[in-house]
This record gives sequence, C-alpha cells and structure tokens, in this order.
Amino acid sequence: MNDRPAYKEPLSTALRRNPHGDKEEITRTVHWVGYSAMGICLALLMSNLLLGNYRSAVVLSVGVVPMVIALFLLKRNAVSVPSTVLAVTIILLITCLATFGQGIYDIGILGFPVVLIMAGLILRGRVIMYLALLIITCMGWLAFGDLWNIYEPANLPNTHAEDFFIASIVILVAGNAVYRLARNVYHNLARAEQENRMREKAEKQREQIIEQLKRKNQELDRFAIRVSHDLKTPLITLAGFLGYLEKDIKEGNYEKADRDFSQINAAAKAMGKFVDELLDLSRVGRIVNPPADVPFEAIIRDTLDATDGLLKARQAQVEVDPIFPFVHVDRARVAQALQNLVTNAVKFMGDQAHPKIRIGFQETEGSHIFFVRDNGIGIPAEHHERIFELFNKLDPNTEGTGIGLGLVKRIVEAHHGKIWVESTPGKGSTFFFTLKQ
Repeated sequence: MNDRPAYKEPLSTALRRNPHGDKEEITRTVHWVGYSAMGICLALLMSNLLLGNYRSAVVLSVGVVPMVIALFLLKRNAVSVPSTVLAVTIILLITCLATFGQGIYDIGILGFPVVLIMAGLILRGRVIMYLALLIITCMGWLAFGDLWNIYEPANLPNTHAEDFFIASIVILVAGNAVYRLARNVYHNLARAEQENRMREKAEKQREQIIEQLKRKNQELDRFAIRVSHDLKTPLITLAGFLGYLEKDIKEGNYEKADRDFSQINAAAKAMGKFVDELLDLSRVGRIVNPPADVPFEAIIRDTLDATDGLLKARQAQVEVDPIFPFVHVDRARVAQALQNLVTNAVKFMGDQAHPKIRIGFQETEGSHIFFVRDNGIGIPAEHHERIFELFNKLDPNTEGTGIGLGLVKRIVEAHHGKIWVESTPGKGSTFFFTLKQ
C-alpha cells in the first residue's frame, strides 16, 4: 500500500489529507467530540463563575470560540483541519486550567494522552508528532513555570524537573506508539478493503463469464436446431427430386427431368450458401487477413460492386457521404459486414416505392461511427437487441438463415467495435457501428 505517510511529510500536506477510515464516520465522531468538549467547557464555565474563579471562566469562554470554528469547518466537509483545531484547543485549555489549578500535578493533564490517542486514530502524517511536541511544551511550562516561580500552583508539593522529563518521555513514547499503531491498523484496513474490492471484481467477472457461457450455450442450442433444419430441408428436396428425376428419365419425360435438375441445383446452391455462411461464422473472432490502413471509400466500393445487381433489381437509390476516414481493419471482413447491412436494408424495404439507402460517417473522440440508413419497414424497439442474436429471425417466413446480422456483430466486435440499431416501425432503420481510429 502506498498510503503510509512518512515523518518527513510537511504539516501542510498532512492537514490536506483525508482522515483515516471512513470520512463520514470520522466526521460524526469529530462532531461528537467537539460538542462534548464544548458542553464540558460550558459546564466548567458556569461552575467557575459560581465559585468566583473568573480567570478560569475567561479562559474557558475564549476556548469555546475555536471549538465553534472547528464545528463550522466540519459542516464545510473538512475533517483534518477542524480535528487539529479541536485537539490544539483542548490541549491549551487543559494547560491553562492546570496553571490556575495544581500545575503539573493537576488531574486534568490526564487528558493529554487521551487527546493524543484520539488524534492518532483520526489524523494522518506528522500531525500526531506535532501535537505530542505541543503537549511536551505545555508540560514544560507547567513544570518549569512552577520551578522558576513564574506562576504558583495551588496546594501542591514542590515540583521537580524529573517530573517534566518523565512525563515528556511518556508522552513521546505514547505519541510514537499511537502514530505507528494507527498507521499499521489503517494500512491493514486499506489492504483488506482492496482485497475485498478485488474479490468483488473477480466475482462480477465470474458472473459475467457464467452469463456469457449461458448465452453461448443458448446459441449452440439454436445452432444445432437451425443446422439440422436448414441442412435437412435441402437434403429432403434433393432426395425427393432425385427420385422424380429417375422416374422421369425412365419414362422419357425429359421436360420434367429438366425441371427436376433445376430444383436439385437450387437445393444444392442453398445448401452450399448455408455451409459458406457457417464457415464465415466460424472464422470470425480470428482476423483472417492482417489488418491494414484502408480508405473506407474502398470498402464502400467493394460493397456496392458486390450488391450492384440486387440494388438495380430493387431500384434502390444509394447515397454515400463525400468524406470518410482511413481505418485499420481486415478489408474483406469489414466489406462483408457492410455488404450484409446493405443487403439487409434492401431485403426489408417492404412496399417502399422509392427505396433509399445512405452510407455515412460520424466522428467521435476515440472512434469512428459509420452507419447504413434505409427508409424500409423499420424494427420494433423490443427487437433491437434480439436481431443481432444468431439464427434469430423476426419473421420465420422471410428468406435467409438468420446468420447475417449476428455475423456482422461478430466482425465488428473482432475489430474492437460495437454495433447497434435505431429504428421506428414504418420509418426505416439506421445501423451504427464503430471502428477504432
């Protein structure tokens, strides 16, 4: 842990530090100490006024002022400074009252180690040692002030210099012990809190991994069902029309045989397309081609060349923004993703009389945002996440395998990007995806 203030730390730096432990709990504790000390001062003030000890009463009334200031600072969300002010005020009050009382033998000086211990549990850095030095100075005044007849304590035996040195040693040892114990206690507490945070983080990661595995298992279940269905369908078609073909050839009905051949060919192509999509899906996650700096306009050209026939057949108008950045990507894979988005836009134009598709770009800090916008049938909000799941088709009667958008998502994520859709039913859809700069 780096949270170990050294003895060499400047006092100004130590006073700017947050206190040991939970700040709110420490603030409540200092509030309690402050109000308790102020209550004791007021009680002693009234008592001294009644007994005619006006000097002590004046000292106590003056001592209340810094306590009020400290409590005000606590309300301003400061802790270290008001705690130090309270500690210094209490030390000086004890010294003054002992001066008017029994000097170094006054029972009030038992408050010195109490103040030192409480300050050590709250404050950081060298503050505790400065407070210990202040206490030693005050005890020096009480001892040597009496020895040199600067003041005269009430009803006491003679003061000896040894009393001061013994008390000073006790305070120094106590101050150093409190400082080290508090530092070690809160160092261990900080380490325990960090370990607890690490455990919580590990637990969250474990839960995320479990959730990911659940999703993967669900995808595998859908994959098995879809593959068995989509491969079985053309196989059944092949088997059926092979039987028809054999029969028609034997009967010499070559016109029907030609139609049988066409159906067999279509079924074989459908199976081949599905297998190709599965192979593409299996390759995503590992970039087949090394990433390179490519102008995004080149990827758009590849996409429009590949979809030219489909766009002309649907008479779709394509609008392309004039300026695009360079991207560091696998060109073939990103072109495949963009082609899927354009094909998807054409497929779900519905009865739109004037199909329009726009390919555009928005720049943000840290990434490029590209989009494909159409004026097709749109997608209900509750399906905006579901459409990117593998083998999920919103309409089971539509053409396709349900792999397309799932494949696009995996290609984008393989490039450390993300994809999402914004859509309103009847007004079209906009698919956004990001690529790192």
